[in-house]
Amino acid sequence: MVPTHRPEPGFLSRQVTRARRFYFGLEPDRGEGALEVAGGGWELVARDYTIHRATFPWLSIEFVAGGSGRLTIGGVSHALQRSTVFSYGPGVPHRIETDPDQPLSKHYLNFRGREAEDLLATLGLAPGCCRPFANADEIEDGIEALIDEGAADQPQAPAIAGLQLRILFLKMTGSGPAVNDAETSARHTLRRCVAYIDRHFLELRTIEEAAAACHVSVGHLTRAFARFGQGSPYRYLTRKKMVHAARLLDSGSFLVGEVADRLGLDPFQFSRVFKRIHGISPSEFKNRHGNTR
Repeated sequence: MVPTHRPEPGFLSRQVTRARRFYFGLEPDRGEGALEVAGGGWELVARDYTIHRATFPWLSIEFVAGGSGRLTIGGVSHALQRSTVFSYGPGVPHRIETDPDQPLSKHYLNFRGREAEDLLATLGLAPGCCRPFANADEIEDGIEALIDEGAADQPQAPAIAGLQLRILFLKMTGSGPAVNDAETSARHTLRRCVAYIDRHFLELRTIEEAAAACHVSVGHLTRAFARFGQGSPYRYLTRKKMVHAARLLDSGSFLVGEVADRLGLDPFQFSRVFKRIHGISPSEFKNRHGNTR
């Protein structure tokens, strides 16, 4: 699904497996005035993703949310990993490549205006620059909120997006450089993904769905769980579902089949998984707790 206000511009890459985008149709003239947002989005790129541009019509920043890759810009090569932000624009050739084993998950924002140029310079992100930021979670949350507003079908969306981009730049101004620490990055990933699973475990059918929603690969998510003694993300999701199932059964208001249906499982599969987690079958659990309905 690609929400947008207008037909997609031709520069958008098709080398992606998932994407959320918006586009206001703003002419790519930087102008001399206030900051204006032209479009933006999030992409989980394909394993063969490579972009090589000699120029770009708007000012643009990209934030790496997950995965890894390499950027060549201004004749300098940079490793891309979570917390990296880079910028480009008219007359700035650049090449972006993903690591095929850890495809990039990244956000981008396109905009124009002298105000935008000044803000980028203050951040140390004049077109052609690349640097890490310490507050990666805050940056990601800000861009996600901006994308949500940009994709909203309402006339005030461009104005709201512009305000949110100013706020995002101000928050980035107060951030020091990120510590290049794999453990810190893994902890951030684990915290975000656990929080997402905790909120959405009833709707999630697979770990692939959870990883995609958290903008990381399944491998990256699995390594983050294992690194900090959390077992596997699949087992974490399964346990959340089965603990919820036990509560429903203990209430005495649901049959075993009804609980299985609520979890999207057939009764046989539900019984097998429930017993693996709790050590007894759902029927035995109900009987032990005096719920025979």
